[in-house]
Amino acid sequence: MQNALERTLLSIARAGVYLAPFIPLIISGSLFFPFITGKNFAFRVIVEIIFASWLLLALRAPEFRFRRSLLLWGLAAFLAFIGIADLVGANPFKSFWSNFERMEGYLTLLHLGAYFLVASSVLNAEKLWLRFFATSVGVSSFLGIYGILQLAGKLVINQGGVRLDGTFGNAAYFAGYMLFHVFLTLFLLFRHRVARPWKWFYCGALALQVATLYFTATRGAAVGLVAGVFLSALLVALFERENRRLRRAPAAAVLVLVAFVSALYAFNDRPLIRDNPTLHRYASISPSSAPARFMVWGMALEGFKENPVWGWGQEGFNYVFNKYYNPRLWGQEQWFDRTHNIFLDWLIAGGALGLLAYLSLFWFLLLLLWRASAQGGGAPYSIAEKSALSGLIAGYTVHNFFVFDNIGSYILFFSLLAYAHARYGTPFASLTLRPRLAGRTALIVASVTLLALLLAAVYGLNLRGILVARALIEGLKTHGGGVAENLSFYRKAASRSLMGSQEVAEQVVPVALLVSANAATPPALKVEFVAFAERIMKREILRAPEDARLRIFLGTFYNRLGRFSDAAPELLQAHSLSPAKQTIAFEFASTYLNLGRRQEALALLKEAYERAPEFQNARVTYAVGAIYAKELALAGELLTPIEEQAVFDERVVKAYFDIKRYDKVLAIWLARVEKQPDNAQARVSLGAAHLLIGNRAQAIAELQKAITLNPALREQAEPYIKEIRAGRNP
Repeated sequence: MQNALERTLLSIARAGVYLAPFIPLIISGSLFFPFITGKNFAFRVIVEIIFASWLLLALRAPEFRFRRSLLLWGLAAFLAFIGIADLVGANPFKSFWSNFERMEGYLTLLHLGAYFLVASSVLNAEKLWLRFFATSVGVSSFLGIYGILQLAGKLVINQGGVRLDGTFGNAAYFAGYMLFHVFLTLFLLFRHRVARPWKWFYCGALALQVATLYFTATRGAAVGLVAGVFLSALLVALFERENRRLRRAPAAAVLVLVAFVSALYAFNDRPLIRDNPTLHRYASISPSSAPARFMVWGMALEGFKENPVWGWGQEGFNYVFNKYYNPRLWGQEQWFDRTHNIFLDWLIAGGALGLLAYLSLFWFLLLLLWRASAQGGGAPYSIAEKSALSGLIAGYTVHNFFVFDNIGSYILFFSLLAYAHARYGTPFASLTLRPRLAGRTALIVASVTLLALLLAAVYGLNLRGILVARALIEGLKTHGGGVAENLSFYRKAASRSLMGSQEVAEQVVPVALLVSANAATPPALKVEFVAFAERIMKREILRAPEDARLRIFLGTFYNRLGRFSDAAPELLQAHSLSPAKQTIAFEFASTYLNLGRRQEALALLKEAYERAPEFQNARVTYAVGAIYAKELALAGELLTPIEEQAVFDERVVKAYFDIKRYDKVLAIWLARVEKQPDNAQARVSLGAAHLLIGNRAQAIAELQKAITLNPALREQAEPYIKEIRAGRNP
């Protein structure tokens, strides 16, 4: 018989677990990365509250103490291996805290582990779990309607374009969430013995989920859906013996999917598919459609070879990406922090041991699902129920082969693990037989201790981070107090910075450059802003000296300030950490050019060009370097094959102008005007080029042609003409 305290603690714990499905609804506009931070902070605070409640409850009531199962051992091994990997990894600080953009790290894993323990302990009856999953399906239905409203233009698609992103701000995250719920809804249709209206609700939810998933245009999720449905259908066809109608239904679903996929590929060149962004995206699914993804995966494998046992720790792929950068990625994102493959992510984060422990969760889940007997007399799963959950696992696996997790998918996955653990776990005899916490004094001490720890956790692990995220986003806004007020917000963010400290530094640096270039800003404030940006960026480099991203941030910062001698050592270090990345070589070469070390600059640019000759920007940048080095024959050799593009590249014009080769400047403007004879502004520039080499008559003629083409230029051009006729150079 439970007393009032135990009932209260149990109610708090269960209420917190039931709040978890609502977390995807949260968007925090007042926080940095509003689609990520609000959800994660809410989840952490909820978990900390329910974990403290559960601990006190478990001390009082042995029936709520955690159980043992293969899943518990697998999860314990996973947390242990990843914890060690984070500790010995490339950046233990960031491995623990992560950042605002991702909010993963070991801190999140610990919360997910605590959530698993609480949920599996307090939801100790099948009906409680069915209510939990029904609640989650209900929330997914609401988000499906949200997505439809985005499709109709009533709500904004946050990431732009036509791909629905719901409250996740990312179409891939939204798709993964809906994919999970498609199979969860199927499971409830089979498992949940409900009246016909509720079955209609589940069918409606299923339709919304599939439609929303489709309009996310997320190819990984689409392939996951097909794989999951196919596996579910196959399992039903192989093992269902009693219900013939049920055996026919999956076959029909497979036939519909096969027909749809076949039509996509058969008619992918027809206007109906070609002109439809969503259909065209699905029709383009092939190994050749994502070459960048495969290059990134290859880099990940190189990183694994270097650290095969413990990996690089969470948030460590940044180091691998820079060190083993493939120069053919020049047209892609330059700062991958994920492999876009969850299994490679865990291979990099935790090495072979971490990945094996992660995979064990899937294997143990399937093993329990198909081979174990429920504890406490729970009704066994039907073949259809097992098949639906197996399809969920397969679809989730395939989807995550192309993307990575987020708090929405993590909550769903750990909820499924907790459900299986609650259903199949057996009590620890040693824990069950331990006496209840009794006595007023012991109860008070335990309660006060847990309350103190809870408050410390909420403040230290969450409130500080929330204040940083709020201060940072306020720093990015325009305020009545001007730049000084922005600086005060950035100082607040930096002073409390544990998680997100790198993001604070990276946001402050470009703002400091804008401030330093603003003539209206008082000089003293410029100096203060620049010094602050420099100081916090150096702080981050001290924490992560091997991070090429931080080095190039600081080096570029110095370059823009004209502090080339300060920039050189930072960029040298960045280049040594990522020797194949062209963007670093370009910035470093710029430093050398400004220091008069032109041959060294040219050597860097040559190396960057030769790593990927098809990269046109590398060719042009190399040519510009050759111009500054006064190796004009080399520059001509490089630019001749791309003459059509080169004549319109302002860098080439500026380089010839800077070395006073005005004949080359004139040649470029002649070529531009030849290609664009009706461009009045080009005529003005051509006139200026003629004037540079003393062709005064031609200069006047071009200015007159410009006026003819655009009479609005008369006010600008005629004073110049008068000055030229008077023998002066305006």
